[in-house]
Amino acid sequence: MALLRIPTTQNVTLEYETASVGERIAATLIDGVVVIGWAILWSLVLFAWLKLGDRGYENASFVLAMALIALPWFLYDLLCEVFFHGQTIGKRAMQIRVISLNGAPPRFTQYLLRWVLRLVDVSLMYGVVAMACILGGGRGQRLGDMAAGTAVVRVKRREVAANPMLFGSDHDPHYRVTFPEVANLADHDVRLIQELVTQSEQRGAYHILADVAERVRTLTGIRTAMPDHEFLLVVLRDYGHLAAQEAAR
Repeated sequence: MALLRIPTTQNVTLEYETASVGERIAATLIDGVVVIGWAILWSLVLFAWLKLGDRGYENASFVLAMALIALPWFLYDLLCEVFFHGQTIGKRAMQIRVISLNGAPPRFTQYLLRWVLRLVDVSLMYGVVAMACILGGGRGQRLGDMAAGTAVVRVKRREVAANPMLFGSDHDPHYRVTFPEVANLADHDVRLIQELVTQSEQRGAYHILADVAERVRTLTGIRTAMPDHEFLLVVLRDYGHLAAQEAAR
């Protein structure tokens, strides 16, 4: 499994483990079950509702019904990755995600390019092209990733090697988590937050935390008027506490 290093605009280098071929195949199979289930379910519902069996295949309703079934199937990967922050249902189940190689969140055009080239990578030749590229490229990228400047990485939570001053409450049995939504963050997200909080405190440059705090709010759905620095400290402590609880199980 390759290690991918990505420099960010804040001069912090992030390290990711690239998703293995097995993890990506498993995610694809799960997604296949989802879209097939979707098609079967809505075929039964719409065919029964429109009574297509009695109205013939030239009925305009049949065309509409087929569009409602086929379009979500056709656009599944693109829509999921755009709205679920680089994950399909299968990727989420396997705890892997699409990221951009420039350290920023992937743009829509990057997701679109991956989706368009999926026809060559995955659909043609039963994914042989994709597997050959992933195994031979060294960065876990298929053709769509190479063209879009993306990669698929693991986001499984690992033990956090954290600054104990930031995670001072993680072993306190009486500590109460303020934002349980931080459980949705990945380990690499938390490491970046920790690095930036530490740098801002050392330099007295707390303004650099505004974009980070907004990104955390977007990823977690947290809504709070808490100042950025205080908010990120609470996020780190909450995450550390939840990670300690998880490790103790």
